[in-house]
Amino acid sequence: MATIAQSKPSADAVGFAAASFALLVARICFASDFLLFGSRKFYDPSIIYKLIDAHHLPGELVYPTIVLQIGCGFLVLIGLQTRLAAAMLAWFCIVAPSIFWSDHLEHLSRDYAAAGGFLLLVLFGPGVLSLDARWRVRDWIAGLVPAVVTNTTLIERVMAIARVLIAFPFLGDVVKKLLFLGPQTALYAQAGLSADIMYAVMLIESALGIAVLVGWHTRMATAVLVLLTVCLAFALRNPGYDVAVFDPGVMLKNFLNRNAATFFKDVTTVGALLTLWAYGPGRLSLDARNGRLG
Repeated sequence: MATIAQSKPSADAVGFAAASFALLVARICFASDFLLFGSRKFYDPSIIYKLIDAHHLPGELVYPTIVLQIGCGFLVLIGLQTRLAAAMLAWFCIVAPSIFWSDHLEHLSRDYAAAGGFLLLVLFGPGVLSLDARWRVRDWIAGLVPAVVTNTTLIERVMAIARVLIAFPFLGDVVKKLLFLGPQTALYAQAGLSADIMYAVMLIESALGIAVLVGWHTRMATAVLVLLTVCLAFALRNPGYDVAVFDPGVMLKNFLNRNAATFFKDVTTVGALLTLWAYGPGRLSLDARNGRLG
């Protein structure tokens, strides 16, 4: 039976320290979203309670959701029992958006991308900058489902699925721009950006989204998409936080800012891209076929 080491990138591929740092930043990106929105649900569960109830589900599901988001978000942040926490969050990022964001492609696709990043954490763990690595904690996923870390065929297929999920928001955004060209052009204009920039973004998202999908020059593509996602997050989806004044009232307003959701979806997408950059596209990719797999 092949081991996980055969699927993980070598230090020569991206640099051990660089990959470890990228995984740390990725975990911070993931955790920031889940800790923030889990805490907001804890502060006022009524909004999500009503949303769940409106979808003909028990509104009380908001309470285990709070525990899941805060608990697993914190575990991912510190890198403790990371595979278990990432598995639960991957499940959450597929199931919950499929129910509640089925009519919101932007949110749906970015949650799916986060799920792709979590799947890679399930396969390979959080990296050396984590409590799992420091304390050599017993890995519950490896113990309960050893195929996750030993079955090469399973690993490579899951890596391919992760790439598809991570590519989804970029290809989905291109489709959305084409279908709703007028509103999307207006959105860019409102941010002081020209239509030409939007078309350039569409070109980049198309080309590099496909590159991630098929695993072609994957690390270059993910690096550029990280930069693009960060730029668009601040240019188009900046929640407008007031960080100049240290005041409890202002801090509470920032905490409850309803415009932060899409911004933090971009943050989790950055986390997924960084995880893919660190671990590479896997052997079911054009990079592997062309001998570029680390």
